[in-house]
This record gives sequence, C-alpha cells and structure tokens, in this order.
Amino acid sequence: MPRMFLGAACGVFVFLCTAAGQGSPAASAEFFENKIRPILANNCYGCHTDSNLGGLRLDSLEAMRKGGKRGPAVVPGEPAKSLLMTAVRHTDAGLKMPMGNKLKPEEIGALEEWIKAGAVWPAVKAAAAKAVIPAERRNFWSFQPLREPQFPAVKDARWPKTNIDRFVLAKLEKEGLKPVKAASKRDLIRRATLDLTGLPPTPEEIAAFEGDASPKAFETVVDRLLASPHYGERWGRIWLDVARYGEDDYRSLDPMRRGYNPYPNAFLYRDWVVQAFNDDMPFDKFVKAQLAGDLMDEKERHKTLAGTGFLGLGPWYYDNGAVEVTRADERHDRVDVVTRGFLGLTVGCARCHDHKYDPISTADYYSLGGVFLNSVYHEYPQVPKSVLDKYKKIEDEIEKKQKILAEMQKNFSAQLSQSLAFHTSNYLQGVWEVSGPQKKEMATVVDARKLDFELLDRWVRYMAKPTDKYAYKEAWQAMLKKGGTATEAKKLAEAFQADVVRIMLAKEDLAEENEIITAKSLEGTKKKKRANKPNEFITNDDFCPGCGLQLKSMSEKDMSFWTEIFQRELSDSDDPNAMMAMGGRMGKPGVLMFRNWGLETRIGSESQNMIAAVKKDIEETRKKLEPYYPYVHGVRDADKITELRISVRGNPENLGAEAPRRFLSILSPEDAKPFSRGSGRLELAEAIVNQPLSLRVFVNRLWKAHFETGIVDTPSNFGMTGEKPTNPELLEYLAATFRKNGLSVKSLHREMMLSATYQLSAENDALAFDKDPANRFYWRANRKRMDAEQIRDSILFASGLLDKAQGGPSTELAPSFKRRTLYGKVSRYKLDEYLQLWDFPSPSISAEKRFTTTVPLQRLFLMNSDFVQSQAEALAKRVAGEADNRSRIRKLYQILYGRTPLETEIQAGLTYLSTEPMLEYEEGKKKKPEKPDGPQRKGDPSMLSKAAPANAEPGEGQTATAGEEAPAAPMMAGLFGFGFGEGRQQGPPPPPKVEYEPTAWGRYAKVLLSSSEFLFIN
Repeated sequence: MPRMFLGAACGVFVFLCTAAGQGSPAASAEFFENKIRPILANNCYGCHTDSNLGGLRLDSLEAMRKGGKRGPAVVPGEPAKSLLMTAVRHTDAGLKMPMGNKLKPEEIGALEEWIKAGAVWPAVKAAAAKAVIPAERRNFWSFQPLREPQFPAVKDARWPKTNIDRFVLAKLEKEGLKPVKAASKRDLIRRATLDLTGLPPTPEEIAAFEGDASPKAFETVVDRLLASPHYGERWGRIWLDVARYGEDDYRSLDPMRRGYNPYPNAFLYRDWVVQAFNDDMPFDKFVKAQLAGDLMDEKERHKTLAGTGFLGLGPWYYDNGAVEVTRADERHDRVDVVTRGFLGLTVGCARCHDHKYDPISTADYYSLGGVFLNSVYHEYPQVPKSVLDKYKKIEDEIEKKQKILAEMQKNFSAQLSQSLAFHTSNYLQGVWEVSGPQKKEMATVVDARKLDFELLDRWVRYMAKPTDKYAYKEAWQAMLKKGGTATEAKKLAEAFQADVVRIMLAKEDLAEENEIITAKSLEGTKKKKRANKPNEFITNDDFCPGCGLQLKSMSEKDMSFWTEIFQRELSDSDDPNAMMAMGGRMGKPGVLMFRNWGLETRIGSESQNMIAAVKKDIEETRKKLEPYYPYVHGVRDADKITELRISVRGNPENLGAEAPRRFLSILSPEDAKPFSRGSGRLELAEAIVNQPLSLRVFVNRLWKAHFETGIVDTPSNFGMTGEKPTNPELLEYLAATFRKNGLSVKSLHREMMLSATYQLSAENDALAFDKDPANRFYWRANRKRMDAEQIRDSILFASGLLDKAQGGPSTELAPSFKRRTLYGKVSRYKLDEYLQLWDFPSPSISAEKRFTTTVPLQRLFLMNSDFVQSQAEALAKRVAGEADNRSRIRKLYQILYGRTPLETEIQAGLTYLSTEPMLEYEEGKKKKPEKPDGPQRKGDPSMLSKAAPANAEPGEGQTATAGEEAPAAPMMAGLFGFGFGEGRQQGPPPPPKVEYEPTAWGRYAKVLLSSSEFLFIN
C-alpha cells in the first residue's frame, strides 16, 4: 500500500507540474519559451533574423517593436495595432505570413495572448564563463599535465637500442612476452623507404645498405630518406587525411549556374603542407599557420598564409539551403576538424546537448563556434595588385557581357514562345490528325500544315499526358478518347489557344506589377548581384535576390498551366511558384520554351548573328584570363566581431544565451578569460599548442603511421569513449621528448625508427600471438598492405615511368597521368573510383585512420585494368635488353622485390612464358591486323608488340581526330562496368580506350606486380 500511495502521489505531482507549465501566465518567461519562441523559430526565423527580409527581424522584442518598412511588428498590449497579428491572420491580402502557409488557430491565439499580456521576452544572458566540472572528470588521463616518466628497468638489458625500447620491453616482460628477431636488411630498408617516401627502394639502394656493415648504416638510411623531397609528399598526404583535404565541396554547384564549381587553387594548401614537412616546420608553427596564418608575424606571413587553406578549403554549404542552417553546418565542420584533428576530442557531439561522456558543454561548443562565426572566407591573391586589378576589370567586363547575353536569350525565348502561342490552334489540329482516328504520319502533317516537327512532337506528348494540376486539357483528352471529329478538334483547339493566350497575358500583367514591387524593395538604384563565393553569402537574399519578396501570383492551377506551356514540365511533386522563384531551373522545357541551340535555330539569321557576336566576344575576353592568377583559399577575421548564441537543441533558428569565444573549459585554467583578439583564431591556436593533449595526439598519429596501430588506436578520440593507451608511459615519453626537441617532426621520426621495436621482423610467434593477437604490445612488426597512393606510385616507379615533378595544379587520375597520386584531383563531389577501390577516406570529414578492405574488384583491377597492363608492358621493356630470359626474370625480381629469385621461381617464370600465354600471343600474331603495325624496336623478338602501349608518345601507334584532344580514360578503364570500358551504358560517348597490345612478358610482369610480396610491407 505505501508503494501504491507513493506512486499515485508522484503521478499527481507530475500532473500538477505539467498543468502548471501548460497554464503558465501569458506574461511569464515559461509561456514565451513553451509557446511563443517555438512558433517564431519554426515559422519566422528563416526570413526574419540575419536575412532581415523586408527590413524586419523577429528575434528580439526590440527588433519587433522597431519593425520593418511597414512599421512596428508588435505593439505590446495591443494586438490590433501589431502588424504581426495582421500578417498571421491573413486579413491583409498584401501581408500574409508565414509565406506560403498559415499558422494553426491555437498558435495565432497564443501570439495574441502574448502580445495582449505585454509581449514579455525573457532577457538573454551570456553563457557561464566556465562550466562546473567535477574533480573526478578532470582527473581523466588525457587531461593531465605532461610528465616525463622514469625509464623502467628491464631484464634483457642488451635488446633496447633507444629509450622507446625500454618502455616497450618492460611492457612485454610484464605480459610474459618477448620480441621476435630483427628484420632482414632488405625488409627493413623497404619498410623505411615506403614509410618515409611512399616509394620502394631501388635495387642499388638495397645493395648499398646490405653491404654497409657499420653500426650507423640504418641511421644513414633514415637521414637520407628524411632529407628526400619525397618525404614531404608522403607525410603531407598523411596529414591531408586529417585535414579532410578536398578540391571542391560535396555538391560543387555554382550559384551562378555555371555547373561544376571546384576550388581552382586548392593545390597551394597541399603543396604548403608538403613543404612544411620537408622544412621540418615546428609543430606549434604548423598548427598556428593552419588556424591563423594570416594573423602571424608579417615577416613570416608569406610562409604561413597558404596554411589557412585548412579552413578555407573546408566544405562550404553556403548556397545549399537557409543561411542559418548552412552556416551552422559550416561552423560544425570547423569545430569538428580542429578539435578531433589537433586535440583528439569529439567536441562536435556537444552541438545539441552537453557531451554525454566527456566534460564538454554545449556552451563550450558554441564558444569555439563563435571563433569560426567571425572567420570569413577570403581569397589571398599571389600576384601584385596591378595584375589583380587587371584581372578584376576583365572579370567585371565578362560578367556584364554575360548578363547582356542572358538577357538577349531570355528576350528572344520569350518572344518566340509568345508568338508560337498564337499558333496553338493549328498545332492542336495537327495533334488530332496524328493522334486521332486518322493516325497520320507526323512528317506528313508537318509538311501539310507547315509546322515545326519538334514543336508538334511536344504538343502531341503534352496533350496526351494526364495531370491533376489543372483541367484545361480534360475536354481535349475526352474528345480524343471517344474519337472525335475534325470540327470538334478545331473548336477545342481554338478554345485551348484562347486559354493559352489569356494565361500568357495575365502573367505579363502580373510581371509588370511584380517589377514595381521588386523595384520598391531595392535599397539603392541597382539590383543586387547574385552571390557566388562563401564570403558573399550573408543572407538568403544574397543567393536568390528578390526570392523572399511577397510577389503577386496567379492561382495555383493557372500557374501550373502557364509553367508547363511557357517554362518547364512539372512532376507530381513540383510547386510551380517555388520553381519560378528559382528561375525555372531543372526539368524538361515547357511546350513553347526553347533555349540554347533550339532557340537559335528558330529565331532567324539576324538574331542568330547577334547572339553569336556576343558569345564570340565573351570567349575572346575570357582568353585574357588564361592562365588565371593563383590565390590562396583562406580565411580572415570578420569586419565586425560578434558573439555566437547557443542554438537550443541544435536548432540554429531557436537561439538562446550568448557563448563568449574561449577555449574548452576542461583544458583552461580557472581564471581563463574569453578570447579578445579579433576572431580569436590565433588565441585558439596558441591554446591548442600549449596543451599537452595536442602533443599526445600528434605523436600518437606518427606512431600509428609507422607501427600500423596507435598507442591509442582511436587517434582522433582521446576522450572517455576512446581507447585507453596500451603503454601510457611510452606515450608520455614521446610527447615529452617531442617538446624537448623543439617540436621537430623529423627528430620524432628518427626517435621511433632507430628503435629496436621499429626494426623487428614481421614473423609470427605462436605464444605471443595467443596472448596478444593484435600485437598491441609490439612484439613484432605488423605486416601491412600498401595504401592507394603507395600501390599506384610503386607501380609507376617499377615501370620506370614515374614523373617525379613536384607541386602544381592537380590532374584527373588516368593511366596516362604519370605523376604521383598525391597530385591527382581529390573530389568530395565524386571521389575517383580508383581511390575508392583502395580505401581512400572520405575528404568531407577528418579521417583518423585508413581501413583496409579486401574485395574481389581490387584483384580484378590488378588483373584487367589498362593502367596495370600498360605499366607492366613498360616494365617488361626495362628488362628487354638483358642477355636472356633467365637474366630478364632475375632483373624483374630485383626491381620489384629487391632480391634474386630462387631457381624454382625462375623455372616457374620460364614455364609461364613458354606455355599457354605465349601460344595465345603467337596465335594472335597470325591474325589479320585491324590496323597497320606500330614501329618495331630492337631486342628480343618475344618482347615486341604490334601496337604501341598505352603510355606511348604521340605518333607511336595512337590516333586522334585532327584538331581535337582525346579525353583521358580514367584509372579504372579496362574493367567491365567501370571508367570507359565495357558495361558503360549511359552518359556521353566514351573517350578512346587506352591502347596497348599485351605481350607474354607484359602479362608475366603484371603477375609479379599483383603479388602479395609487391603489395605488402613486411
């Protein structure tokens, strides 16, 4: 009974609390938060906050009382005098809000009650300067100050080579394990060379290392590799994964309607990262340059400015929806990449609520978000001002000419469609002759009635298509269904033409009225330009000028009818008014709408010449911009610094208290002050590099890249849900040593690679494997497969065709592209198929690690792709000059594996070359060639090919249409269903296939390239 009574009492208490909340006085803060703010956030803030449409903001009582162009929106205590009530009640035909909708009666009632009670708006308080964090949460391991651990005692004092080995061996001995033997010199130099440069060692380098008996032989190798320019290419790429480097954004659509819109100078950031590693830029400067390179010492700024591409090249969503939402998503990306990338903390989880596991509050999240609210996109020209001014003048000239061209085309199109409207009856009678009982041939009707073939076809399809959007076609369709007569068809055709003309004239009248409304809304004397770059998109009106105006429109059925005749075909889900606001983009053209070549062929020679002249002039002017000047895609501080307000439950249209810009509370001292210098980016960078946590995160990333697993194997999550370090003392030692050595990354590499731990073999030990199958205590080296870049670059390196040129603009990956994969384009919009195949991470988000999958298509790529086959043919030619086949096989093994083949391997190769594959090749030679043989080469006859390989220079068997550059086939060409190989069924005609003729030696070289010994690193 007591329990039942307690339960009943709790139920009554909950009911009373709920009732009290529901019945809060209209003058209370609770009523506003529960009733009014949700109405405003869900219906008004999209247009009347930062967008400021109609000069009106509705996100504060002060703004409401000030009102917009028509006067105060709210007069406290007097709903009848409040324009807000007039708008939501729809009593004024010219003022109906929210646009395209109407509030529920209970919502209108709540607004009236609130205004009548005095329109109480609770004061917004700044967020607490610091969150209260319990001591037990502050004591988490990753939040502690950096310490220098004592070196542990070990039983086997002879094994350690460095201090790292002491920590590793102490852990192994504690677990009852011991390390395996050291790696062979061949395995070690291959491992080190691929680790530091991403390329395999040459046979000569292997031989030199194996022949060097000095104690410092490997140290010499490591120093040579660290000094190589290829070091920066390899380790720059590793950092670019973390930086989510991409050369466009995920949808890459240009708001100026020019189609694909990439970042043309993204490579400047990529090359800066490569150079930073090659120069051994100290870690603190490396961080600061990427967050605030524009705010650093002016004398050094030319070395740091390009680093701001870390932020400037991030995904920009600015033209993909409401400004409040898209800007919030952009800030979220910056908060996420900075905190996970540099601090190993998932701060992004606090966007909607306090972090569930880590001591990170929502206020912390928005405090960091405020830094990026005040950091705007900016392009820093890399040319003198005189050159820049010249380019800008030409660009402005082109823009004006394009506007003239667009206006000409729009006018010609409108004139054509309007004139064709008066021929509707003739065309519909032609439709009856084609679709009615007579079933005449369309060509016959076209000739007899002197019609346009395409336009008649459009009318036939349009009149047959059913629709529930309007009833204008119903009588015609009913007539056709029963058969009808020519007289009936003519009568209905004339009536339909009358409807078309009437709707056309009504739309013209509305257009004139709306022009006046639009003109009145202009603040100056010029129309607003459509925004194009992220920094230009401040309000929704910047992306679509005038789209937020309350323009007059026809009824929905008439608007749908006009749209399908004069603008575009509608689908069942289309809103014609919304589509017209977007400029009628997307979809098939309306019946009378002609654009581009369809328009130009119908407007007469004089008009055609006018359009052609403007197009030619634009193209000639555009040539003056080639090549375009380079500029850094970066950021700068906003002109006016403002604090970001917390988005309640993550909704950017439901704003709460301000969150002053500052660092994370858990990582800040008790007396920490908010950021005060500009956006706060430089202060943020300084706070990050002064954090022991950032050092732990970075040294752990290096360790993982060398040893395959991290000491913390969640490299971007050092929080409560991340993995705990398997060897905490080792992690502390590495971070402390990194700081002691001036934050030199190359010194950290040497520290790790000169250890006995790094130099272990990859052989197995049954006892150790049973106790530690994942090798988290590092009793052996992990055998790992090369990644996407290493595979492609190593194949090119082996074939002798690798172009080692560094830096510069990116190029699409293709079999004909011989530079390192680093210099291939990385698209967020459509990632290259080859990169996807070999587990390249998404460039849209910061990647903490790469995963390795094994799928059949990877093997098919090695077996069938044009790239691998063409490179194998080139590799075969490298050994063609050897004395005999045995010598050629030995040479191939030395190039690919750095060793001499066993006798059994030589015999297997000879057998392969002399059996079925060779017979197929000989039979192929007897067939009648489809085109003339290519040039012959000196050497062993069995090495010759009839046609030039895929990598041949022009004139060596390749053909192309005169005056036309053949487009490059992609990396996946040659695989069924990929690239431009077989199986492609849609899209434009494919470019020519990569041409080569496989030889037995080329196929044999391909087998060796596909082997695990080539693809894996021991």
